[in-house]
Amino acid sequence: MNNPIIEDLYARHGKDYNFVGVIITNENVTLADKERSSNWTAKLAEYLNLDAVIISEEGFGNPDTDLMMNCKKISAKGIKTVLVTDEYAGRDGASQSLADADKSADAVVTAGNANEIISLPAMKKVIGYLEPANTIAGGFSGSLKDDGSIIAELQVITGATSEIGFNKLGATEY
Repeated sequence: MNNPIIEDLYARHGKDYNFVGVIITNENVTLADKERSSNWTAKLAEYLNLDAVIISEEGFGNPDTDLMMNCKKISAKGIKTVLVTDEYAGRDGASQSLADADKSADAVVTAGNANEIISLPAMKKVIGYLEPANTIAGGFSGSLKDDGSIIAELQVITGATSEIGFNKLGATEY
């Protein structure tokens, strides 16, 4: 996998800690499937005798429930849990940032607020069309300015808030 979290953990294996591995879970649609998946994930983490886990997610909205269920159940087993996710906290950053929340989610690394308003300058050369800036997710009527610049939410740049921490909004240790 080309996942910076996994690569960084694996690089420090045997030096700073024992990197046990990766538990991959799906993001289910039904509540019963979410419960079953998170139950098994927590049981496996406990069986492996883990001291800590890092949970990252893909997507937002419905997958936030899977994220919180995993966090809640793993934390309840006494395993330190850190979440890595992006946020949709409104343009002013003042709204609840995830569709689900739990008090056990007390260690969260943000990959950015996808609703943050950004300004993209006009380009001398554009390959493709600018008009979708007004309708793409994060864009709105008037996003595309007459001079070719764009005012829109950060989410107009696909992958700008990568939940695996691979972006310029995060921090790394050198």
